[in-house]
Amino acid sequence: MFCNLVIFFVASVIMPKAPKAKLSGKGKPEKVIHPNSRKAAYLAGKANRIERVQLSKQASSLKLEVLAEKLLWFKERLDPEKKVFMKSDLKPLVQEYLQRFDSELEQIDIVRSIGKRQGNPHSARENAVKSTIEREKRQIDEGSFEVPHVFNAKNLTFFRAWNGEIKYVKNIKLSKLSAKDLEQGSSESKEKEEEQEEENDEEMQEDTKEEAASSKIN
Repeated sequence: MFCNLVIFFVASVIMPKAPKAKLSGKGKPEKVIHPNSRKAAYLAGKANRIERVQLSKQASSLKLEVLAEKLLWFKERLDPEKKVFMKSDLKPLVQEYLQRFDSELEQIDIVRSIGKRQGNPHSARENAVKSTIEREKRQIDEGSFEVPHVFNAKNLTFFRAWNGEIKYVKNIKLSKLSAKDLEQGSSESKEKEEEQEEENDEEMQEDTKEEAASSKIN
């Protein structure tokens, strides 16, 4: 009898204790959520919404980065002597912009012809570039190709002062161009250019009046 008690005592000391149930903030054990319960469905929906919001933010951020790169490309190539532009003035720049991948595509062709390898290791990049070019050409045909609005002095000054930071891209005014806008000889383009010149003259006169008024006050 004494031996049995000793063995029981030693076993109780050596054997690990069963883990205690986790308690919630109110001191009660946490309930296990059933995978088919309403709460499980709610938590799953909440997680999906958070994921969608994050993906949307990433897409918006990427779109702004692409637009900033495009605007910076035009900014670096604008004639610094011009105080204002007509839409037809941007034709050479737009054509150059559409050809910006020509050198890269030529290099891909050279590598493909020299290597004579099976398949094309640059096919994904080549397809992406060609898809981009086709989309931009289609935008010009449809009149939805976006460029910085440099068709009046005020917007041009703001655009020139932009330092390339993405967070200021939303403050840059954009304008959509079509193939007709880029044709210098069309009567429609000339009429638009005359209207733009009149608007620019009016804006310059208003700015002059504001400067004169502020100088009087000072």
